[in-house]
Amino acid sequence: MFITKFCKSQKQTIYLVVVSPNSCFMKKISLLIFLLMALVISRSNAQSVKFSSAAPEAGQLLSFVYDPSGGKLDKLADLKCTAYTTINTKIKPVQVTLTKDGQVFKGDVPTVDSTAFVLLAFSVGKEKDDNPNGYYTLMYKGGKPTAMAYYWEAQFYNGYGAAYAGAKADKNKALIAFDKAFTVDLALKSKFLVNYLSLQLAVDKVAGANMTNDQITALNASKNQKEDDLTKIASLYTLLKKKPAADSVYAIVKTKYPKGTYVYSQNANAIYREKDAAKMEEMVNSLIKDYNLDLSKKADADKITGFYAQLASAYGLAKNNEKFEFYSNKVTSKTTLASLYNSYAWASAEKKENLEYASKISKKSLELIEAAKNDPMPDYYSSKDEYLKGLDGSYASYADTYAVLLDQLGKYEEALKLQEEAVTKNNFSSAEMNSRYVTFLAKAGKNDKVVTYAERFIKDGQGTDQMKLDLKSVYRGTTSFDVYYAALEKVAIEKEKAKWAKEMINMPAPIFALMNLKGEKVDLAALKGKVVIVDYWATWCGPCIASFPGMQKAVDKYKNDPNVAFLFINTLQTEEAREKVVKDWLATTTYTFNILLDTKNKDDQSKFDVIEKYKVDGIPNKFIVDGNGNIRFTKVGFSGSAEGTVKELDMMIEMAKAATKTASK
Repeated sequence: MFITKFCKSQKQTIYLVVVSPNSCFMKKISLLIFLLMALVISRSNAQSVKFSSAAPEAGQLLSFVYDPSGGKLDKLADLKCTAYTTINTKIKPVQVTLTKDGQVFKGDVPTVDSTAFVLLAFSVGKEKDDNPNGYYTLMYKGGKPTAMAYYWEAQFYNGYGAAYAGAKADKNKALIAFDKAFTVDLALKSKFLVNYLSLQLAVDKVAGANMTNDQITALNASKNQKEDDLTKIASLYTLLKKKPAADSVYAIVKTKYPKGTYVYSQNANAIYREKDAAKMEEMVNSLIKDYNLDLSKKADADKITGFYAQLASAYGLAKNNEKFEFYSNKVTSKTTLASLYNSYAWASAEKKENLEYASKISKKSLELIEAAKNDPMPDYYSSKDEYLKGLDGSYASYADTYAVLLDQLGKYEEALKLQEEAVTKNNFSSAEMNSRYVTFLAKAGKNDKVVTYAERFIKDGQGTDQMKLDLKSVYRGTTSFDVYYAALEKVAIEKEKAKWAKEMINMPAPIFALMNLKGEKVDLAALKGKVVIVDYWATWCGPCIASFPGMQKAVDKYKNDPNVAFLFINTLQTEEAREKVVKDWLATTTYTFNILLDTKNKDDQSKFDVIEKYKVDGIPNKFIVDGNGNIRFTKVGFSGSAEGTVKELDMMIEMAKAATKTASK
């Protein structure tokens, strides 16, 4: 007897059982067939999407039926769907209205003549249907997929599907889709050549390098080389890690096309990197002069508009109110201007300086957000509701800033009123904002509300040191405050335990041995018996750096615990003098981290060994390894506050310790 795969469709695989007439397995065949039928049934019941047409025409309404049965969203209420439609090289999200019909949901997606690809993403709150195959369809013209439809299928498999819908990336499938796109429209190959060859190199380094070199030879043989050809050659040398060759070509581009696109982009990038406001202003004026830009013409003005917010921000940091106002007034986007005002105001609030001016522009930021609600919805929002919800989130954050400034100016009643509006609009989701709300209640003498809200927030795991002090100042209970507070925290701890228990895993942690910045070899295997927190990071990673104050608090808290160790693995850091970059960065801080350097892959210098073993897609990413060498938790991203980071780690470390003891019995 043998089992063979008979056919495979989108929804299921059918297996064919072939039995020899003389097989000694005949007595067991009934059970086997039953098990195989159960397998087929379970596969066919998995969540699925069926589009109204196997070849949907662009410009027509695209209908679909979604069946969540067997998936993560099965039987959950308030199902949402976002359709990510693509038009040329842009993504346009659309919020889809779903209609329930028995166990399935029906929806329609409007498309235009240039729609090339539609990807559906389903969610209930934070829970997402992350089917690894994704739910998408190519759009057709005249009964055939368009070249751009295949292009977007390539992008889907090259990470777009993973980012938007949790689908599994597949570089080989991406290449197949690219080849189909080029077959339909050969001109696309030149347009997306660098992207295509980057994939080829990732899939097969040797074959990809040969293809890339062939393209460089072909481009160099061109008799009428244009700027685009030269920059493409330089980009291909960069793919091959041939920096000197790339630099030499870029030098030719600068000489032959001093007013070209490449030189302009280099100058623009230099402006964005500049920190000194006066130097930045000088560079912008030079750009206008060198390229003979006429700012009375929209096309030329649009090239400079993006720099105004940068200049305003720089002058704000320099505390030059006059220049800040001058460049802020040139910013036409209400939401961008509101963000500028809030950034300036919050910096002033943190330093408790320039409070009158800061409160004035902080108030303006709220007025701008309210005014923006009447503006047309930007294309990157999927619905008007989503746009308004985003504005409400900004309003809550900016109102929090204004409330802090009013409080610092001694306007306590106004501060409390505004903070109440802020936390309400924010659905009481920010521990820091909630803590300030309790503080303002205490200052206003509203003791009953202090108790009511502080108890609520602490039980929800949002307690802070300041909130504890505010609650203690008004506590009038019969038991000691410490006993009372511990009971509140116990509720939060039980909730957190239940949440983390659902996220707990048990899989062997890949072993590694890396050098740290002190030149010492650190071997994970040698740390067996300890709970090890492995934190992957890079100096260029903003969320990584933002999480470090909390990580330092955790390191300090557990420094005398012999059963806990922290390892900070620097990875995805591509500078040639990488160790110096990391050491120089560390020297600007007071952190006491044990920093290890991930090693570059010998065969592919674009990859790093340990992070590949741990299959990390993005950073910051923490792994909590128990004393038996098993990964118990993974945590992606930053919780938002130092105290929140410590609380999360406390819970994971405690549960990992317990798991170590249980497994050792």
